[in-house]
Amino acid sequence: MPSLADRAVRAIERRARMVRHRGDAVLCPLCGRSFRRFMDAWNRPDAICWRCGSHERHRALWLFLLQRPELLAGARSLLHFAPEWALRRKFSRMSHLRYVTADLSARDVDLNLDLTALALPDASYDATVCSHVLEHVSDDAAAMSELRRITAPGGWCLIMVPLDLDRPDTYEDPSVVTAAERERAYRQHDHVRLYAPDIGERLRQAGFTVERVAPADAFGARLISRCRLLEGDYIWLCR
Repeated sequence: MPSLADRAVRAIERRARMVRHRGDAVLCPLCGRSFRRFMDAWNRPDAICWRCGSHERHRALWLFLLQRPELLAGARSLLHFAPEWALRRKFSRMSHLRYVTADLSARDVDLNLDLTALALPDASYDATVCSHVLEHVSDDAAAMSELRRITAPGGWCLIMVPLDLDRPDTYEDPSVVTAAERERAYRQHDHVRLYAPDIGERLRQAGFTVERVAPADAFGARLISRCRLLEGDYIWLCR
């Protein structure tokens, strides 16, 4: 846990970066701040908000929820896997929502849960957010089935994964086991597959009704440019 002095230094450094990059070219819908450009990520430019640390996928998910206000308004409970700070900050401030965070091993969450065998009752949450988690899970069929099991009647689950839009089928090979092999095959050392848009069919097989939300269709070119979204960051609305 960082000390109070460390947190103060980080806050000062963050504010200084925000001042240096102030402008109006890009907008973060999560914190409402605009900048000349976003911070570069390790593998792509102009990606991360200087204020709240949101990435493209976080901004896309939040914009989607703003477009569909009935989703959060109608939920009484929300389970958030591997909670990202910018989204966590938003959800935790919703007084009508019983907001619960979860992760396999992280210490700063409410529940430590194995996504393939959730120690939770059936139909226990109205809403679930599971973004960029399934690509780390060996048995994603079990994980999807568990997400379906804990979703209450009338509830929903938002799922995002890294996608290769040029592939017709999700690629996974059990012989790919080392970090170097996984980085070559799946783009990251701790991923166990590279999803294609056929993830929608996997989610249907788990028992969900699935709506595919493509940023280009949902947000349009102007908003994609202004918020620096990625057109491949599909959102899967599962009911």
